[in-house]
Amino acid sequence: MDIHATPIDRATLLPHLHLGQENHPGWPSVLFGTTARAGTSVDASLAVFHFKRFLLCSGRLDAARYVRDRARLAWCDLDHYVLYLPLQRGLAGGNGLRVRVQDVVVLDLAQPAAFGMAAGEGLSLVIPRVVVPHAKGQLHGLRLCRQSTMGGLLGRLLASLAVAAPRLTEDDCTRLTEPLLHVIAACLASAVTDPALVVPDAETLGRRARRYIEGNLQRDDLTPAVVAKALGTSRSQLYRAFEPFGGVARYLLQRRLRRCLLALGEPANAGRRIGDLAYVYGFTDEGHFSKAFRKAFGLSPRAARRALQRGELSASYAAASGAHAPPSLARWLHELAGQ
Repeated sequence: MDIHATPIDRATLLPHLHLGQENHPGWPSVLFGTTARAGTSVDASLAVFHFKRFLLCSGRLDAARYVRDRARLAWCDLDHYVLYLPLQRGLAGGNGLRVRVQDVVVLDLAQPAAFGMAAGEGLSLVIPRVVVPHAKGQLHGLRLCRQSTMGGLLGRLLASLAVAAPRLTEDDCTRLTEPLLHVIAACLASAVTDPALVVPDAETLGRRARRYIEGNLQRDDLTPAVVAKALGTSRSQLYRAFEPFGGVARYLLQRRLRRCLLALGEPANAGRRIGDLAYVYGFTDEGHFSKAFRKAFGLSPRAARRALQRGELSASYAAASGAHAPPSLARWLHELAGQ
């Protein structure tokens, strides 16, 4: 019996980007602050594949020191993990962290990080925190040794996925994404000491809730009770789904503050009162808004507006908004922020 391969329509292939110096110099700074040797710049040549709920990056990064400090954390929406598999050169970080070739290291994008890396090939996976919701503080800086059972399995999985990604279709992605995330979660769960770390069953509810919140941030009556009622679930189930984010109320506040920050940087809003912008996104008390804004971003709304208008916050603002990223990558990062 002859088996004939069906040609793949390139329009149905998994969305992907090829990033390099010719189309986007310095793009690694979207996630990390970077410092190269004197007289050199930091660049990358990467293929980025969008699996709807996570990004897979494959390629070469330049030698540099990569830093994600508290100032960058305050401005950046991403609350995800990065799994990095070095293929040619390892990396070294604080607290004695040493990652060898083909080890897997986990970095929590919601926590500070600093590490040095030699130029070389590697694979990165950006995955949502809700995959492993009970692991707060346990995964950051975790190294899965290539000789360990789960470290070896996870490394081979990432390598195989990178080989297959250029030929995968969007239909393949739909079928593979959730099972892949569950396998990754199981590998990570076995590497930490918390026996309660399990693949979450509230994942779908959490994603639905975040989409609902994003579409209703302008409502001043948007509360956990309103969200639970709209989704037909109990408040206790909703609270469990938002445990990775510090609770529903905290998540609501962060998203509203983030929207206000972006609004302050829009030229079209240059003449609008700050209090009016805050009111648009559900803040009825201007004093409360100013206090919460300062606590979140380290400066007052008025100072933030001036700094944005003068370009003094350009690097941090770009990290948050994707302003220095290619259009598709900026959109993908924004989509991940809402996962």
